[in-house]
Parts: sequence; C-alpha cells; structure tokens
Amino acid sequence: MAKGLVSEKRIDESVRRVLRLKFDQGLFDDPYVDEAAAVRIVGNSQAQSQADAAQRASQVLLRNDKAILPVAPGKRIWLHNVDAAAARAAGFTIVEDPAQADIALVRTATPFETLHPHHFFGARQHEGRLDFRADDKDVQAIHSAAAHVPTIVAVEMDRPAILTAIEPMVRALIVTFGASDAAILDVVTGRAVAKGRLPFSLPRSMADVEAQSPDLPDDGPPAAYPRGAGILLKADSRD
Repeated sequence: MAKGLVSEKRIDESVRRVLRLKFDQGLFDDPYVDEAAAVRIVGNSQAQSQADAAQRASQVLLRNDKAILPVAPGKRIWLHNVDAAAARAAGFTIVEDPAQADIALVRTATPFETLHPHHFFGARQHEGRLDFRADDKDVQAIHSAAAHVPTIVAVEMDRPAILTAIEPMVRALIVTFGASDAAILDVVTGRAVAKGRLPFSLPRSMADVEAQSPDLPDDGPPAAYPRGAGILLKADSRD
C-alpha cells in the first residue's frame, strides 16, 4: 500500500468480506466453544460415516494396468507403510517376504525437503523437490516388491508428485488426500469406488516444474497427468 499499488479502499473491501463471513458464523457474538457439545458433535456416527465415505470417494485412480484392481480378498499381500491389521480386516493374508506374496501394496507420499528449518512455518511445511529418487526408502521398497509381484502404490499428495521414477515398477497408482489404510484397502478390493479427479496436474520432472510460471495454471511442458485425470471403476466389480 505504501507504494500505491493497492489502495486503502481496496484493502478495506477485502477485509470487509472476511469479517462478514466471521460475523455470519457468530464468531464475534459467541467466540467460546462448548466443550461438552464439541465432544458430542465431533466424531458422531453420522459425521464419521460422511468422513469415511469422503476418504474413499476422494481417492484418484491414475493407473490400473491389466485391470489389476480390484483385488479379490484372500490373497497373500506384502505391505509397506500399511497397517497389517487393516489388511487382515480387508481379508488378506500378510507375508513378510514379497517373493511369497501374490500382490504388494505400498503407501508413500510426495517427497519434500525442509529448506527453512529455523523459520516458524519453514520448519513445519513441505518444500523443495517433488520427485522420487532411487535412494528414497519408499522407492527401494517399491523396487523390492515389483521385482517379485504386481505392486499397487498409493501416493499421499499434499503437493503434486513427480511419479516418473516409480511408474515403471507400478501396476496400479492411487492418489490419496488423507485417506486411512482401511479406506485405501476398500478401493483396492472394490468395496469402494475411487471417484476423485486430480485437482492439479503432475509434472514429468523438476526441470518441467522450474519451466512453469508460478502464477499461471496449466502452463509449461505437457504434464504426465493433466488436471482432472482419473479412472472410474464400477463398484464391487471383483471377480
């Protein structure tokens, strides 16, 4: 504002919009939380049911080579970053050696770096690279599994991930946004349908990321997966 790029009137308009929402919610009339009501409301059965449904439907299926999904329960499964109890509840038999498995399921997330560890937000937020690399532990796990069995990978994406390094090893790719192991396993087995679409495009390399303009959508080199990508399977289509 000191440089005259934004007028005080324009700032007031924006502040007024924000405050109006807060007033509409009653935050200035009754700002205190009723703790007893919060315990009763948060996590009630109806809210939990809606949350569970959202976790399943929001997943994005990017690849399903040779129709590997859905996977019929009863198979032997090798897990990485997945709770064994959730897999047993889904009907699988857990094995410790991928060579003894029928299928493998690996959970991972968009890579990141902590570039500003001494800053309040920098110590908490994910920054830096988006690409998987050979020395990443999760990549090594995917490589070990894929050497023996068809491998399904679920990638948690708080930021767009570059999947180039892991794609050749993967038969099915699922993108998640805070889904539980149980929710992912329901999609894997066909009990639930992943209905999501990518909210952003996925670049092919960090060079492509650097070639993009930070203030423009969908610019730069062609994406590996465009915004809106996603495969829809029929519900409960298990063999």
